[in-house]
Amino acid sequence: MAQADQINNSPENKEPSPKVPKLGQNGVHEVTQGPASLLKVKKLSEKAVLPSRGSPLAAGYDLSSATDTKVPARGKALITTDLSIAIPEGTYGRVAPRSGLAWKHS
Repeated sequence: MAQADQINNSPENKEPSPKVPKLGQNGVHEVTQGPASLLKVKKLSEKAVLPSRGSPLAAGYDLSSATDTKVPARGKALITTDLSIAIPEGTYGRVAPRSGLAWKHS
């Protein structure tokens, strides 16, 4: 069973928090950016990687693939994250079709 983690980037802490797992309840991880935003994230497998911010000023979180997958040039693929994410009420959740990494290697 996956461990529970809590990632907290408080307003006083300008740097992204280190990815140090901490025990939580029911396998639910809390990923926060200040007091107003809280994502409840559950790892569905040991291969799942918690969302993280690429920089202190990032508008959103980066997601990682839970498996090694090759997508051919100009191709399409569904990529699993092995995460379950509860989007807070009044918040817009979106998975962008391209990340900076995908853009650099396209």
